Amino acid sequence: MNNQLSNISTQYRKFSKGQYVKHPQFNEFLDFFEDQDRLSRVMLQGVGIACGFKPELIYTDKFLSSIRLSQGVAVTTDGDLLTLNNTSKINEDLYVSELKTIDIQNKEYTHFKVYEDFKVRYKPFRKNNGIGSQIELWELATAKEANSDFKPIANLSGLEDKYLLLYLESYEKEIKPCRGVDCDNHGVQQIRNLRVLVTTAEGIINILGENVLVKDPDSGALIPAPMDRIQPHPLFIEDILKYGKQERVIVEKLIAEQGVDASFLSSDIKGLYTDVLESSQYGKVIFDKINAIAQLIGLPAVNYQGFKDTLKSFLIQNAGFQYAYDVIKDLSDTYSEIIKLLPKAFTVNLPDLNSFSKHIMLGKLVPVKQLDFSRHQFYNSSVLDDEKNSGRVQLLIRRFTQQVQNFRNFTVADNGSAQIEITPSQKLNPLSNKAVPFYYTISDEFLKTWNFDKTGNRSYRDNLAFNNWLSPDVHIQEPLLFNIDKNSFYNIEGHQGMHYEKAFRMLNEIRDEKQLGFDVMMLSLEELVDNKDMFKAYFNEYVEKHPGLEHRRGVEKGGTFIIMYESSENPVVFADFSLPYICCTPKIDVKLTLPATVICAKAGSIPFTVYPMNGDVKAVVTSGLDGGVEQLAGGQYVFNPSRVSPQLYGKTIAFTVNGKPTSCTIKVNKESDVHIEVASVVYPSGDSNETKVKFKVSGTGFTTYDYNWDFLQNDNFVNLKPDGEGNVNYTYYDLNPAEIPVITVNVNSNGCTQIVRIRNWYNGPVTTINDISFPKGNCCEGVMPTIRADAGDVQRFPLSKNSFTLTGNGSGAEILYYAWIQTQGPEVTLTDVNKPSLIVKNLIIGSYEFKLTVIDPYSGAFATDLVQVSIFEG
Repeated sequence: MNNQLSNISTQYRKFSKGQYVKHPQFNEFLDFFEDQDRLSRVMLQGVGIACGFKPELIYTDKFLSSIRLSQGVAVTTDGDLLTLNNTSKINEDLYVSELKTIDIQNKEYTHFKVYEDFKVRYKPFRKNNGIGSQIELWELATAKEANSDFKPIANLSGLEDKYLLLYLESYEKEIKPCRGVDCDNHGVQQIRNLRVLVTTAEGIINILGENVLVKDPDSGALIPAPMDRIQPHPLFIEDILKYGKQERVIVEKLIAEQGVDASFLSSDIKGLYTDVLESSQYGKVIFDKINAIAQLIGLPAVNYQGFKDTLKSFLIQNAGFQYAYDVIKDLSDTYSEIIKLLPKAFTVNLPDLNSFSKHIMLGKLVPVKQLDFSRHQFYNSSVLDDEKNSGRVQLLIRRFTQQVQNFRNFTVADNGSAQIEITPSQKLNPLSNKAVPFYYTISDEFLKTWNFDKTGNRSYRDNLAFNNWLSPDVHIQEPLLFNIDKNSFYNIEGHQGMHYEKAFRMLNEIRDEKQLGFDVMMLSLEELVDNKDMFKAYFNEYVEKHPGLEHRRGVEKGGTFIIMYESSENPVVFADFSLPYICCTPKIDVKLTLPATVICAKAGSIPFTVYPMNGDVKAVVTSGLDGGVEQLAGGQYVFNPSRVSPQLYGKTIAFTVNGKPTSCTIKVNKESDVHIEVASVVYPSGDSNETKVKFKVSGTGFTTYDYNWDFLQNDNFVNLKPDGEGNVNYTYYDLNPAEIPVITVNVNSNGCTQIVRIRNWYNGPVTTINDISFPKGNCCEGVMPTIRADAGDVQRFPLSKNSFTLTGNGSGAEILYYAWIQTQGPEVTLTDVNKPSLIVKNLIIGSYEFKLTVIDPYSGAFATDLVQVSIFEG
């Protein structure tokens, strides 16, 4: 008979009251619900052996006495539910089937006979694609079921070549027509006999269809025509799970074999990688196994020869040969992901309904240790496959293909525009969770195969890579700016082919700017003489002290990244390695502080407090910019804001000590740069006592600042902003021409103050010397007096005092005028500049010089003196 699901009933009729029901209508009703029941099992649950059906050979006196088969559950691809059963009751009603029980632990089969399937002629049991003679089959029976045709099981020979089957013998049996008025026996009886059969290896191969060749409609070639399209599974390929890891390159072998005094070249390092690649035939075994899996699941084969040629071209280059090793490791990691999923990947979306429609293969009669290709597994419906393992396997094979096709053949060279990129990644497998290496040509198609979960939720462009141009998101473009707690590894790429000093500098700049936790070392194959650089070492000595160098295309957190070059004549980085620990930076704490966290661009220098005292302080800034760090003659480090590059204004500047990051930061704010001058003065005339002054303010952005004016030189400031044209007007009343004030303007911007002083602005009938006005007199009459000035000795004041007073003395005349000015040092505030005692406020650490001028207003004679002042932290 045909399989039940070969033609599915999709509708039925409901019966009306009093309706005469014919057999097609009633059978249509039964067929519909039976088909739905079968489809639910096959499509929503799965097919194959769900549990049980394990054979065991029982021996008595060294002779086989029975074959014990445990109870089990299996579903055929026609939706039949198979279990072992025993007859529990023979129905007394004529033409009604026997009643069965499945409440049994196992059945013991003690007899066998040759089985002839002449009633059904089940196609999988027939040779030549179902049209030839029957394969060898024997039926098993219990002692109760056996009749005279059966032989004792001890007579079954060749057990090592025997395989067990369940077969649901299904056919229709026509019952004799009605006699008289009794039609109870009318109808077609549906026979369902569960047979336990034994066959040979040849019979199993025939059932699977592997010995039948048909013509491929595409290529025209003869190919196997499997009847069972579900059972062939990659897990049954010989040694499919036995492929080991890629051989490790052990660099210290060079020292161990040739001694620490031997001289090495970059070609010696490259030779280590060449040997490993050649010994593995450039990954050929992986390609063979991948292509075998791909053939079974209907995916195209991968081109091995073209890939091998690309790898060989890498080994010709002086740098970059390690990436040929890396890509084989990547392929090995992809393969590792595949074989971990294979045992879980017995899943089918839409099972082939003809694969094992009426039989279930139970495996070899004498069990084998490994997975048995002749035993059906249970193939879950995709509805029950939460992990989608079959889909993962297919995607990983496509990723393998993409890796092979997109491994780009590039020449590693420093063309001046090369850039180093550090990408957060993962330390451990799987490869799916790691950042994409830079030696792949990335496309949407490539990224869709990299990570199954990201592809499933449509975030495949969120895979991190050397060049993340496919995603506009900032956290993908600049991943180091965001939380990387889950990333235990840094991919470091783009440095091979660079001059080692440039690569070292760029690596440290990125590391310090992003505050990353690893160290950088330089190794030279040339012996270094009088080397005092703790971050540079001679290869032989270093490897002897630090064995375990391994190329990993980056470094883990808390590790040391090592770049290698050959010599000063050949300074190109040709290889890199890493160690899982910090190996070279001194194991001491570093500390750094500044007395302020914000400073103005034109302020004076402020000192660093450094620990250790001889520590080397550097600013973490982009190459070519000045971060304001200055070392004085005595070794003291200070921060000089006037040196800071304008591009860094308003940005936080960080610092390192001995290459280690610190928490010390400072921000430099740009000060205003305006010019203020007296545009015009209207002097008093007639009875007026008003002196009207018009000021002109100019400079970039002058309208955005705050202006505080001291017009009377009495420390009383008035807030006046210029108009849009820069004009400010002020009127003096009863201005004494003999005491013209110095006008002070404080221009405030972001906490920074530009002090503008306007002197000699009055063109009245008086003479002004150094801001001191005195009446006109004849300096040449009489004897000119001898004037003396004393500004005091050198003085020191702590910064915490915030102000100090300098007291001057003059002699040589009865009436003396005094004038103080600042000649050196950072900008401070001066008060009482025309008095003997000068008050200095708003101190900044540094060195200062002040000048005192003492003047005889009648003769014009004067004298000067200088005083040195030092402001220190305290």
